[in-house]
Amino acid sequence: MQPTARDGGAPDNPPRPIAGVWRIGDLELHEPAGRLLADGQALDLDRSSHQILRYLLEHADEVVTKEELLEAGWPGRVVAENSLAKAIGRLRSALGASAGIRAVHGYGYRFSGPALFIARTGTRGTTEQALPDIGAVLPGTAGWRLIERLGEGASGVTFLAESATHPQRRVIKVARDEEGLRSLKREIALSRYIHSAMPDRGRVAPVLDWNLEQTPYYLELPYFSEGNLERWATAAGGLAALPSDQRLDLFVALCDAIADLHEIGVIHKDLKPENLYPQPGADGAWRVVLSDLGAGEAAPSPRLAELSLTLSVAAGDSPQAGSLLYLAPELIAGEPATQRSDVFSLGVLLYQLAVGDLRRPLAPGWEHDIDDALLREDIALAAAARPERRLIDARTLAERVRILPARRQAREEEQRHAEAVRAQGVQLEKLQNRRRWLQAGMAVLGAVLLLSLWQQQRVQSARDAMETASRQARENAAIADAVNRFFNQDVLGAASPYAMNGKREPTVREAVDHAAARIDQRLADQPVVEAAVRMAIGQVYGESMLITQAIEQERRAVTLFEQQLGPQDPRTQQARYRLATDLTDDSRFDEARGLIDATDALRRQAGQDDAETTLLSHRANCYWYIWRERFDDGAPACEGAIAAQLRFDADDHNALVKARTNLAVLHSRAGRFEEAEHQFARIALEFDALDDHESPTWLRATYLHGMNLLALGRHQEATRLLVHVLGGSIAAMGADNPHTLEVQMGLARSHMLQARPADAVPLLEHAYDAYRRQFGEDNHYTLAAAQALSAARCAADPDIAATCG
Repeated sequence: MQPTARDGGAPDNPPRPIAGVWRIGDLELHEPAGRLLADGQALDLDRSSHQILRYLLEHADEVVTKEELLEAGWPGRVVAENSLAKAIGRLRSALGASAGIRAVHGYGYRFSGPALFIARTGTRGTTEQALPDIGAVLPGTAGWRLIERLGEGASGVTFLAESATHPQRRVIKVARDEEGLRSLKREIALSRYIHSAMPDRGRVAPVLDWNLEQTPYYLELPYFSEGNLERWATAAGGLAALPSDQRLDLFVALCDAIADLHEIGVIHKDLKPENLYPQPGADGAWRVVLSDLGAGEAAPSPRLAELSLTLSVAAGDSPQAGSLLYLAPELIAGEPATQRSDVFSLGVLLYQLAVGDLRRPLAPGWEHDIDDALLREDIALAAAARPERRLIDARTLAERVRILPARRQAREEEQRHAEAVRAQGVQLEKLQNRRRWLQAGMAVLGAVLLLSLWQQQRVQSARDAMETASRQARENAAIADAVNRFFNQDVLGAASPYAMNGKREPTVREAVDHAAARIDQRLADQPVVEAAVRMAIGQVYGESMLITQAIEQERRAVTLFEQQLGPQDPRTQQARYRLATDLTDDSRFDEARGLIDATDALRRQAGQDDAETTLLSHRANCYWYIWRERFDDGAPACEGAIAAQLRFDADDHNALVKARTNLAVLHSRAGRFEEAEHQFARIALEFDALDDHESPTWLRATYLHGMNLLALGRHQEATRLLVHVLGGSIAAMGADNPHTLEVQMGLARSHMLQARPADAVPLLEHAYDAYRRQFGEDNHYTLAAAQALSAARCAADPDIAATCG
């Protein structure tokens, strides 16, 4: 049986090349004939070498395996590996100075030279599927009906769709051909990784569902009724009509979203207004949701026809032409993308938001459009033509714009001081010329010098702080680039639907396991980067309830941070608090308490109070006190976590939901059920603001609400909630996921309270067996399931009731 597209297998027929010309330096490769020309003269190129070259060009700037190239050059045949080496040698000889084929030791090859594909007008090649018409109903249980065509790209078309069985509209992205199908698969892999690495952050539009089993192939994406940034601004009367502070606040939200991606090693690669969706928050502030990361993954690659259109067609003739405004110069030159490429795009967007015009390019002389000198500095720093001069990362850029009023005040003070020093110099010169007032002049001179020295010291302190921040930004940028390379090559490479050689589509867990196994080999000479990567992987494991694996990675990260940065560095302290939280989850309560107390004491002694570390301290303490059932002691920590989250990032509604949920759980388990119900009501409002009634965070909070309803005696209402949540959790996370098992335990308790022990037994048997396999006999989850199962069996079976205590 052939693997289906959902299994990650290739289409039944190999993709046919699009008619057009590859420009490789001074050479031309004409498709589909495979003729390689230099100055109009044909060069000798055998069939296998041509197919290998085409494959490398189609995957430019990507590392491809030797197995992929062997299959491309000799499809369906078994040939020796030295045949590939000889073909690569022939290609390098034929391409000459244009050759950009680089060997990646132990893995394969990468094409990194300048290359551009120009599609032949009107000859897109044979399509894999006919595009559906407006009114068509797509295959799938939801029965999406297409009601409006939204946009078109080189590999697919997007539609607005509605369903009689679903209250919300969706955006449907339909693949046009084989390349479109590959693009959908890449977007699925990337979406799965992002939402596993930073679940429920709400800053990246998720791929909600897909159909890759029958034509038409499509993805299901959220529909944002406010439209993208350009449409949103137009609806508000134009970007220039909005207050400048609101425009800059929107930019800060965008930078924070990009920084989140960069911290897990993902580059957007296609930042432009069409892919940015402003969304209102519950507090009235606007946040930015990023979309179309699948297209972003491919946008800088010269293999895409839309990129060639961008470069060769006038802006008014192509809907994709605008993206060229935001492409970093190194991408246009064919260099691989880095996080600094995204920073360049942010610099252009900052300029456009500052001037209130999304169509204005960052052309020579742009400085005259920006009155604020500090904003000019920020734009110039982010949008420097050479990437090595972009000495700033997305998080630092967000902070600079966020504190712009304070920076203006400091700059004004510095200018006043400079003017005062100049005036003092003039006064001193006059005093020196007045000998008869020498004594008085000397006294004044001393006072002026003291004042001047004091003012100079203040200015120098400010400069030192700025230099420290700049140095930190350079360090962060270097670390971010290294982390990005690791995650893109090892995690996303393994998460690709093609990484398993067509056997099946790998899971995110397999991709992360693959990356974790390579850390020692890849990052041994970069200990701080290794620590950051291990913490990121530990968080992925922790969110997946793979606690043992999470602790292993986090413990090694803490050791590296302590050795390289010292215990007083916030990164070290944050890692310790995250480790303590997972130690609590693994029933290692004494070790967790000791780690929390030691870190809290260290921060008190040093007077440290940064928002993010304080948040993690409150969160770790709150979690520990809940598990140890010390509810009165834990209340300040749980309430403090909410306050710290509001201080750190008030727009992160999902994080607020989690903090409020912990407080609700504490009240519920302390017997304060009405207070817990008050918190759950506030949580429901947060979910309504997010338009979220199906995410893992919603499932978790709703399960806990159901348990509180049980405690209030509202059994039937609780049972309805728990049954709904159990079905959603099995679909989203799997039947053996610890979060799903916890819901099963709750539903079993509901059955017991309603005198239905026979219904509870199978649920508890499954939960106990799964907990024991995953966590062992002594874990508190396993012990709780064993105790509940014993009670249910005693109540359900009269034959063994007599033996029960």
